[in-house]
Amino acid sequence: MPQTNDLKHYRCHEIFSQSTGVEIRDTFKSHEEGGQVKERSGRVQLRFFKLTPKTKPDEVTQIRFICEPDEAFSLALMIGQVAASSAPCKEKLAPHKFAGNEQAVETVTTLSVEKWERGGKGGYALTVGRGKEFISVPVPLAKFLFAGEFLRSLAVEQCWVERAEKKH
Repeated sequence: MPQTNDLKHYRCHEIFSQSTGVEIRDTFKSHEEGGQVKERSGRVQLRFFKLTPKTKPDEVTQIRFICEPDEAFSLALMIGQVAASSAPCKEKLAPHKFAGNEQAVETVTTLSVEKWERGGKGGYALTVGRGKEFISVPVPLAKFLFAGEFLRSLAVEQCWVERAEKKH
């Protein structure tokens, strides 16, 4: 019988399209000082990925977007608004920006949800972009709404912090 000692339990929802996918799960952010973790706080991670093999060595095959709990809640509300819209529309979270390597090039990551119509067809999508790279995951309405509900649940669950107790 297979051993299960190495398995880690975490809340996760995965959505797959023909060539892309997104994994929504709980995670945390650590704050270190002098190589020691001083604080940890809850976050929600959306990991977008391509299901197709790399065609170029520097091709981006996955992009992570880490939300603070209130951002995940905002995203859940946006999904509900977009799903309820009678016309095509797009909502975006505020972009995440961070300075990269020595050249201090700023990296900007965007996350959007949309209701689209093209050529008589329509649907819903979650899309992440970083620089010129984008990964879009088209989803049917039920999965779109479930992703929103899952984000809402994770947002509340991930609203925590771990700190060393202060001595009074």
